Amino acid sequence: MARGLTDRQRQVLNFVCDYMRGEGRPPTVRDIADNFGFKSPKAASDHLTALERKGYISRTHGESRNISVREELSPHGIPLLGQVKAADTLLSPENLEASLRPTELFEVSADTFAVKVTDNALEDSDIREGDYVVIKHGESVNDDDVAAVRLGEDVMVRRVRFKNGVVQLFADDSSYEDIEEERESEELDILGPMTGLIRKN
Repeated sequence: MARGLTDRQRQVLNFVCDYMRGEGRPPTVRDIADNFGFKSPKAASDHLTALERKGYISRTHGESRNISVREELSPHGIPLLGQVKAADTLLSPENLEASLRPTELFEVSADTFAVKVTDNALEDSDIREGDYVVIKHGESVNDDDVAAVRLGEDVMVRRVRFKNGVVQLFADDSSYEDIEEERESEELDILGPMTGLIRKN
């Protein structure tokens, strides 16, 4: 089980995570020593040894970039807050129980893709311009489902209804034109229903 960190150990761990986010690989001991102004790499190595002993990282000895961060602290995910054991530093490693990644939040398969919403036609349904809608390609779409639809070369996100061989594409906002298209039209392709939403801001 991981134990509490000193301020400097926390700084070193945060540097390692930030470096991995930016560079896509772990830093060397020399990178850490240079960043903190340590007089020798041994001081950086001692901090890494402490982090390893306390369960925050692991190292493969004999390699220069040998640091692996504990899975739930992965710098490639979003920290998941658990019990707050160190109230002075909310996002300190002691308070984190997992690292979430978008692919873990949705059922992802080879048929899963995302569409960026380009308008506010479904804002009343809390789907806004700039959001990313997760779509399951090929999944059946029922009346009133929100779905990704190709119309010509454009891909849009609309509420879909079916009536007498016609597909109706509805917006919540009356300032957007509702669209009707023959179900067999080559211009129309219902790509799949919305299965999730990612909001950047």
